[in-house]
Amino acid sequence: MRGEKRIETAPGNMWTKGVEKQKDGFIFTLEAEKDAEASLLLYTKEGVLEIPFLQEGRKGNLLSMAVKGICEHPLKYNYKINGEVVQDDYAKILYHTASFGEKDENICCGHLENKFSWSDGAFTPIELCNSVLYKLQVRSFTKSKTSKVRHKGTFQGVQEKLEYLKDLGITGVLLMPAYEYREIQKPRIRGKAGEHPAEEAAADKRVNCWGYTEDACYFAPKAAFCATQNSAKEFADMVNAFHEAGLECMMEFYFGKHTALTKMLDVLRYWKLTYHIDGFHIMGEGISQELFMKDPLLSDCKLFFHDVDGDRVLHGEAPKFKNAAEYNEGFLYSMRHVLKGDENMTEEFMFRQKRNPLCNGVINYMADQDGFTVMDMVSYEERHNEANGEGNQDGISYNCSWNCGAEGSTRKTSIKELRLKQMKNAFSLLLFSQGTPLIFQGDEWGNTQKGNNNVWCQDNELSWIDWNGRKNQEKLWEFVKRAIQIRKENPILHWEKELKGSDYQALGYPDMSYHGKQAWYVEKDKDTRSLGIMYCNEYAGKASEFLFLAFNFHWIEHEIALPGAENEIKWQVLLSTETEKEEKISEGTEVTGKTIEVPPRTVMILAGKQEQDVCGFGSILKRLQGTSF
Repeated sequence: MRGEKRIETAPGNMWTKGVEKQKDGFIFTLEAEKDAEASLLLYTKEGVLEIPFLQEGRKGNLLSMAVKGICEHPLKYNYKINGEVVQDDYAKILYHTASFGEKDENICCGHLENKFSWSDGAFTPIELCNSVLYKLQVRSFTKSKTSKVRHKGTFQGVQEKLEYLKDLGITGVLLMPAYEYREIQKPRIRGKAGEHPAEEAAADKRVNCWGYTEDACYFAPKAAFCATQNSAKEFADMVNAFHEAGLECMMEFYFGKHTALTKMLDVLRYWKLTYHIDGFHIMGEGISQELFMKDPLLSDCKLFFHDVDGDRVLHGEAPKFKNAAEYNEGFLYSMRHVLKGDENMTEEFMFRQKRNPLCNGVINYMADQDGFTVMDMVSYEERHNEANGEGNQDGISYNCSWNCGAEGSTRKTSIKELRLKQMKNAFSLLLFSQGTPLIFQGDEWGNTQKGNNNVWCQDNELSWIDWNGRKNQEKLWEFVKRAIQIRKENPILHWEKELKGSDYQALGYPDMSYHGKQAWYVEKDKDTRSLGIMYCNEYAGKASEFLFLAFNFHWIEHEIALPGAENEIKWQVLLSTETEKEEKISEGTEVTGKTIEVPPRTVMILAGKQEQDVCGFGSILKRLQGTSF
């Protein structure tokens, strides 16, 4: 390095893995087996400078070296271990020029030196009970030309859609892996080589669009998701824009079985401190709930796990800020059975609909990246994954779906109307259940993947969101928006703790109660497919106000009893999933009488107002009778 300051090396302090900036240089610390030969590669204008790590700087499997005299800016480096050039798995930036899905042999690591300009100081975490979440994949969310954003498939593209998400009623976004991961995959063909040459050729070109792989650099924003050359700044600007819009930004991380728990914690802490991330969905094997839930830095971060035993971790004491939540397909499968009208689902429906544990939350969803979208859930009964190159053998084999009478696309009006109705019913189950609802990208207007339930390798129109659906399914979008609004306006629908089903405040009615053909009683035999749920809004501070959810998933009409007639509760329809052709009671109509007729496969939401404060013998008797659970 002629004409430059002489490089000096010394053993490092090993306090921080990766690169630590010092006043007069850097400290490089990496993990390497004891017998491994390791060196630092510095990329300069003159070429590559290789500096062997000093054995004096080894403790256990850690090597640490302080280097003075580095004049290059920005710092670009790699490691060489046993002759192989590798990236620092603690690197905060990766420099490369390849577009998404292209191989790049010239990858090198960088160090994040500049601090970002933040304007989110007043932003406060949103409680789980008040959250409506939206899950998206950065590239596919805006990559289609129909998105009409300037920077398609990038962090800036997501930023351009924040007003749309806010208008829908979303409070926070969960990003599928948005950190650096290697998307070029090895072929995964079933059977003998050469048996399916066309499929093998297709598989050779596949890329991992989702990023659920341990071949990742967890500390660096994904450069291929950027519209600029500064991935760190672009990601930070996006998060800042989220907070300015009043939205939370959360991230998914998939950790492989070889990832140390200490590294997992390092990753989450880093993104929290550096990028102001509001929450994490922690996926993979060997995850320690207790480690993350008891970390003080993450105490105001949402933490999602496949399973959570909050009662054990927190010793049965409700946290001041409930931040941990269960994230699995339990709600999805149960409620899809209910939606189809399967028998013997009443008690399971009641359990899932009111579930809200004391020490942790529950993330509810009707569709995720694994499996059918909401539209495909009502349009297909079999997966159609031929394009994936695995002979249609990949993906979930059982989707708990019903195609409403035809497989896939159809011109039949009656089937299309039924599908629209079933999608509205699905969102009613989601948005009017306790717990935290999560909507998968595009489901709010019926985005389809044409029956492919595993588009992990489809970097094309099959996985890219078609924003024309916003116009094509306007009725569905408006319904979802209105349902979210009703949920937000009625805290009793998303209470901070599980409702008791009893009148523990002596208000004349339980906080919630179940009703069937008769008020205050629900039949639970295998053929029951309808029931009503009444909420006393006074428990949420709205005196003399009630909500009634009437669910009928049977293919015939059912009568459901409306309680409170003796106390002059006046009921009015707020929202209904009825189609225009079968509509008997339009939204806004006042319902008189002691029952309501609910059409086949229909959900109705009614608002009740007690016109005079009556709490006589009849009301007390109903309260003492309690609710059937």
